[in-house]
Formats: sequence, structure tokens, C-alpha cells
Amino acid sequence: MNKSTFHTDISAILLSLLLLCLLLATITPLTACTKATNPLSIKPEILEYSPYMSSTPGIPLEAVFTRDLKNKNYVYHWSTEEGTFLKWHNISVGRGRVETLGNDIKTNEHKVFWSVDPNHEIDAKAFKVLLTIEALDTGKVVYETSLEIRQEQPGYFEIEE
Repeated sequence: MNKSTFHTDISAILLSLLLLCLLLATITPLTACTKATNPLSIKPEILEYSPYMSSTPGIPLEAVFTRDLKNKNYVYHWSTEEGTFLKWHNISVGRGRVETLGNDIKTNEHKVFWSVDPNHEIDAKAFKVLLTIEALDTGKVVYETSLEIRQEQPGYFEIEE
């Protein structure tokens, strides 16, 4: 092997390594960006709740979007492993009446209240509230998210932000 061929081979190897490094530097940020952030979240209006010491019938939970879903053909599917969902009718419509909806509901309401029957003890220390947005015509899940409610003491519920 002569000196000229050796330098050519080294140059080719170095150039290949440089191109490989540039390719990896370009691909790595792209793969990190491909995981889209969830446009749906559940926003609790209060972070602590006890049915014994509250002026509200439950924890108000609101579906929040980073994308516009107005005038779309979607339904909110709320479900919970423990407790139940409530609808608190506004004063003009239902005179402040609270309606029990159940623990697995489909509704056009973006806001519900999570609560528990004070006469029914929940043993779980933590459980999930699940929310999916489903297309009305197909039932296909478009977005989904969840929220954890913890019970450190019996009858006292907390949500960590």
C-alpha cells in the first residue's frame, strides 16, 4: 500500500464518520419530536375533596383541548374505577339540582363532577378517571387521557397537579 492510497482511505473513512455523525445528529431530534403531546387533558377545579366537608357535590373535572373541537361530531366518554359522576344543573335550568350519571357515561358535557357516596367506603388508595373523545358516527377513540385520584385517608380525596 502506498502513502497516497493510505491517505485516500483515511480521508474516506473520516468523511464517512463525519457524515454518519451529521446523520445521527439530524435524526435524533426528529425522533424525539415524533411523539406528539396529547391535545386532551382533564383539569380539576379543586385538588382536595371530602364529601363530609364540601360545599360542592364533587370534584369538578373539565375536558381541556389544545386543539379546536367545536362543531365536531364527538362525544365525551367519562369512566372511573371508583365513585360516580354527577351533573350539577345550573340554577336557571335545574334549580341547582344534582343528577347522578354513573361511573361509565357518554355525554356531550365537557364538565362533570366526580364524587363518592359517603355511605360507601372506597378501599382503593388510588384510582383513575379516564376520558376518551370518541367520534359519534364510528365510535372510534380520537383522543384519550386519564387522571389519578388518591385517598390517603378514608373519605379524603386528592389530585396532584
